[in-house]
Amino acid sequence: MNEILPHVIELKADEPTLDIPALAPGMPPIELEIGCGNGRFIAARATKNPEQPYLAVERMMERLRRCSRKAQHGELQNLTFVRVEAGRFVREVLPDHCVKAMYLFFPDPWPKRRHHKNRFFQREMCDTLTRIFVPGGIMYISTDHEDYFKEMYRFLSEDNRFEEIAPLIREADEQTDFERLFLSKGDPIYHCAFRLRD
Repeated sequence: MNEILPHVIELKADEPTLDIPALAPGMPPIELEIGCGNGRFIAARATKNPEQPYLAVERMMERLRRCSRKAQHGELQNLTFVRVEAGRFVREVLPDHCVKAMYLFFPDPWPKRRHHKNRFFQREMCDTLTRIFVPGGIMYISTDHEDYFKEMYRFLSEDNRFEEIAPLIREADEQTDFERLFLSKGDPIYHCAFRLRD
């Protein structure tokens, strides 16, 4: 990455791990957002919970510029953005048992059947979650895409390592731009949350 953005790190293809303790020394397990857009949700969470370390993954540079500005403006020392491909990040980079919550809001649904293999959440993601989650770690999902929601819900509900809990209904300041758009149009939004059993 040619430009240096405060609160943003970029993982190169040959960087196999992320040193979580170095990012958040002495802190509890992280909360992680996948595909954070302009950072509206994760910045609001980090502001409300200054003792909790947050990571957010995003690929698009313009979005990361906005994220960086939010973190600087709020002086959010507990928030780091990572520029990396999300699937590789959770499968190959994150160490074991370092995540207490993962937020997946309005992921790309790849609606054409031949493209479903590109979806972030496949059945194998359940195995990844059991590796990176601490006991009791929670997966929060929201999407406007009913087919993708049903698929993710089925994967988690059929896996007896997880139990369904009440979904996270976010306050206005924590709603993503996509969510606010869909709500303004009256479009349905599907939510669920699953907890890794102790």
